[in-house]
Amino acid sequence: MQIPSTKTEHRAVNALETIIDEHSTMEHQINENDKEMSWDGYIWLYKNNNGDQSKSNFDARVPVQIKGHNDSEHKYIGKKRISYSVELADLQAYATEKGVLYFQIFVDGKSSEIFYVSLYPSKISDYLDAAKEKGNVATYNITFIRLEKSANKLYMIVKQFSDEAKKQGSSYTPLVQNRIRSIDFDKLTKINLSVVGVSDPYDILLRLSSGDVCLYGKTSGDEYYRPLEWHDRSKFFTEREVEQTVAVSSEVFYAKYSCIADSDGGMTIILSPNLQLDLAKERFSFRVKSTIKELGHDAKFLLRLRATKTFTIQGHEFKFSSPKVTTNFERRLEYISDLYDTLEMIGFDLDTQISQITEEQQSQFVKLVNLRLGAYDDQLKEYISRYNWKFGEKYYPLLICKKNGRTELTSSLYTKAIAALIPSEDSADERYYKMPLFICNDVEVLSNLYVYNYDAFFQQIDDSDINELTSETLMERSLALINVYDINADFHFLDLANYLLHKLEPYVQRELLVLNLMQVKKRRSELSLEDLNIINSIESDELHISFGKYVLLGNKQQAKTCFDKFTIEDRERYERFPIFKLYRQL
Repeated sequence: MQIPSTKTEHRAVNALETIIDEHSTMEHQINENDKEMSWDGYIWLYKNNNGDQSKSNFDARVPVQIKGHNDSEHKYIGKKRISYSVELADLQAYATEKGVLYFQIFVDGKSSEIFYVSLYPSKISDYLDAAKEKGNVATYNITFIRLEKSANKLYMIVKQFSDEAKKQGSSYTPLVQNRIRSIDFDKLTKINLSVVGVSDPYDILLRLSSGDVCLYGKTSGDEYYRPLEWHDRSKFFTEREVEQTVAVSSEVFYAKYSCIADSDGGMTIILSPNLQLDLAKERFSFRVKSTIKELGHDAKFLLRLRATKTFTIQGHEFKFSSPKVTTNFERRLEYISDLYDTLEMIGFDLDTQISQITEEQQSQFVKLVNLRLGAYDDQLKEYISRYNWKFGEKYYPLLICKKNGRTELTSSLYTKAIAALIPSEDSADERYYKMPLFICNDVEVLSNLYVYNYDAFFQQIDDSDINELTSETLMERSLALINVYDINADFHFLDLANYLLHKLEPYVQRELLVLNLMQVKKRRSELSLEDLNIINSIESDELHISFGKYVLLGNKQQAKTCFDKFTIEDRERYERFPIFKLYRQL
């Protein structure tokens, strides 16, 4: 049965008035079936909720337009947003004043649905311009938002409209006429907004999306804020940092994340520069962008998530049936996870940006991962082997520990898991003595390391067993440190050699110690006249002492005489010592 239009109008107006009546600071004056041009009445606002409707408590009078419709087939009832035509003549009338709060209300035999749009002056101007651009001459379709049937919600909408209308005056004020168009949004330097009764940033987002709130902005040189152009179906986003744990099966992967919410109800959490989760669509986006550490965590998280289909944020569970991915992508995640484990094992800098890794280094990563996973087990000794892994053109010396079919890697320079020990030369002494781990590496390797940690090298010297039984080995290794300097000109190695030599002072021949300390000084160009006198005063029948003395004094003939007296074996041995480099320079 067709409901008479007068009854439909009455029920529509009554549905709105019922909500208004529930709020102590709102009053209505709405005329049903009136013939007034474009407006149907007003909602009156008061400042305080004490029931005082005197002039002193008056806040504003908001013009309203109400259209009632029968919707027995529920074409509109139950919708969140609708598009409905508005006469351009009405819009032009609203433009002359402060606009209108426009309601489309749909009723059936039992229920009603109220939709509204806040037509403050700048918004009306935007609709009129859009209608003109499209060539509309009679009507224009406008988006209306479903009204939550709450007196407080309605009050916020009415109050917000009143505030915007007061700021703007009418569609013909300079403020509105000079509003900032969307094509100039990239020129914005500041944005301002004022929102009535919001509780959190997401609430602001929804109010912006509904069109209740007008954004105001400044461009360079503006003295005042101007309204921003409005478009129906504008989508707004908010982002914030959240300090909450993200875990899979109680294993925490992240301590915080960024959350992006949009005005359509979507929500995305950004776990790292590489990984985002779209919670609404249960999809993820993975892009290799940042550090090895972050990529490793992301890969492990995704592998676990794909297996369990759920994760938790601060203990609250979320289902995540991520889409199927290719086998190649699955293998890629597994490789990144294995790479992370491998590099962490050897103490590699996991904060290295992946963008800094060359193609050659990527290949070297693959070889290292395959080494740890057992690809070269048949070439390795059981238990422990040395491996000078080359990364780029630099060395990363490693120890490969193979035991019971398991391969583990560790740095042969900096690990505390393994010690370098030498046995006593005394057969009656079964003890082993600790050596600095780093000096067990070849000169070529030490002179071209990928990572230098000099503090660790000094500490290893301090932690070593330095005594008569180890002094000869340590003296030889101190000379190797000088050889490293001769290759890479890194003065830290002269510091290390000098430090170790002084530690050996109680246990080695004085003349030999003095000569080696002096060749460190010579490389620093620090030999003084007093030092030369000390060297000159050395008296020894030992050929190698005399050779070193004359080399440091710059006496080429005497040094050659000594060198010529060396046996072939001694000559070959001395050619490996740093004193020989000084000899060749004479």
